[in-house]
Amino acid sequence: MALILALCVWIGPLPFSWGATSDDTVLPSPQVPPSTWTSLQQDWKSLQKLAQQGPPPASDGSQSNKSAQARAKSSPKAQGVVIGVGDTGAKALWLNEALSVLGYLPAAFTPSRPESTQAVRLALAASARAQTYQPLQGSWKLRDDQPRTWTSLWSPSADTPITEGAVMSFEAQHHLAVDGIAGPDVLRALAQALATGQMAPVQPYSYILVTTSLPETLELWVDGKLVFKSLCNTGIAEAPTPYGTYGVYAQYASQEMKGKDPDGTPYDDPGVPDVSYFYKGCAVHGFLRQKYGFPQSLGCVELPLSAAAKVFSFTHIGTLVTITSVPLPS
Repeated sequence: MALILALCVWIGPLPFSWGATSDDTVLPSPQVPPSTWTSLQQDWKSLQKLAQQGPPPASDGSQSNKSAQARAKSSPKAQGVVIGVGDTGAKALWLNEALSVLGYLPAAFTPSRPESTQAVRLALAASARAQTYQPLQGSWKLRDDQPRTWTSLWSPSADTPITEGAVMSFEAQHHLAVDGIAGPDVLRALAQALATGQMAPVQPYSYILVTTSLPETLELWVDGKLVFKSLCNTGIAEAPTPYGTYGVYAQYASQEMKGKDPDGTPYDDPGVPDVSYFYKGCAVHGFLRQKYGFPQSLGCVELPLSAAAKVFSFTHIGTLVTITSVPLPS
């Protein structure tokens, strides 16, 4: 069943057709269907219940997917512990420790007792296989101290958006449903990775910050440094880009976007470049306009084509995208 995505692009000064996300595009099938998502931060309890019901049927399609075909391979009847955004306590702390020692989390965990990395991995793996998920004692340090909008998200004893992004990256790497929820299949895969030392691929840590105060801008932060900034367009009042922090869950080098504009007129925009979906049908992508820096889309974050290519080259599954009216001062 194809996933129906939300409209994305509003009419602009140039005589292009109105854009949107595709009605036909195949996306990685999450355990929680995008049609039921509102906000992983705000609706976690209902998402947790949905996740335990199992994934929807897989879709067919031929779009080129930068997420390395992160298809759902979760067991529909899998039951057990589920850890998701907003959860706190021992299990959330264990999850952060596991993701840290495997290299998925941009935070370093140092155990209180002198232990080898292998010993720490094996201890966490044993706890997972016993389904106790007991964390180790130790200290934490975020890898980077900027920007504050990103650092303010972090808490070692909570499943934060930073944790969610790391889980999504792990899911994509292990060909699991990309939903940011550490359910039974993810926890089993984590236990296996801890036991065998299957580390995360080495890559820069990227973060995207979109500010809607005029002129609207997108900042690309890589390893704690601002490396690129561009004017952008977000959603109009009738279809605003949602505020919050979300992990990129699907990417396409190029995608046909079609649907209907607010007055019902159909449109079809082929070849929209450098698409990174972060919330339902909202994506960061390239789109040609005469001007940028003010609301023009139906929820997506539009960039000039050259800027979109730059941002896309640093973005991967799990990259966090924050939409805010005013960022925290550095």
